[in-house]
Amino acid sequence: MTRRSAPVLAVASLALLSACGPRYDEATTEPVPSPAPTSAAEREKAPSDLAGKVQYDIKGRAEDMIGGPNPGLTLQCGEFSGQSLSCSARLKDQIIQIDARVYDYSPGLALDTYRQDITPKARFLLRDQVHREFHESIMAFQNGDPLDADDVLRCDKMPEVTTVRLGVDDEWVDTGIRCYHYGGTLTTTKRLNVMSRDINFYD
Repeated sequence: MTRRSAPVLAVASLALLSACGPRYDEATTEPVPSPAPTSAAEREKAPSDLAGKVQYDIKGRAEDMIGGPNPGLTLQCGEFSGQSLSCSARLKDQIIQIDARVYDYSPGLALDTYRQDITPKARFLLRDQVHREFHESIMAFQNGDPLDADDVLRCDKMPEVTTVRLGVDDEWVDTGIRCYHYGGTLTTTKRLNVMSRDINFYD
């Protein structure tokens, strides 16, 4: 090896190491810890009147967004017209609007029947929920095998609770939030997309 070629090889080696290193910004991301075990709380019993049932279903949609019943979730609704109801769901300092439309209502002696469309204008998004879902998605990709010592999971920093505006037909919406899996050599970046009921991670 000549003296002239040695610096060239050193620069090439440094570039290769840089390309294989983590590709995320520690200043704008945060670690994703292993999720703690959780137990699903049971929902309260549904009311018997139609207005109460519709409000119960609206609250259920908000609870679906945050992983189940939460004592911090409150609901404030307008007057039920017999066909529609509009409610504001609040969690922490975040508020979303959820509307319901009722049709084909048929009262019965033991059970009323009806159909309804529930339409959230936006959805809640919890940081702990995002971290849990991302961790579980990586574990599922690895067939449940534990992470290696070199594995690093991080997501863009986000508030404890935030909201994401939904599409007109509740199609998948890109939140702009990115999560990262560094496996010791390469970094995989995942885009966080959401619907009113689901969240998912895409390449």
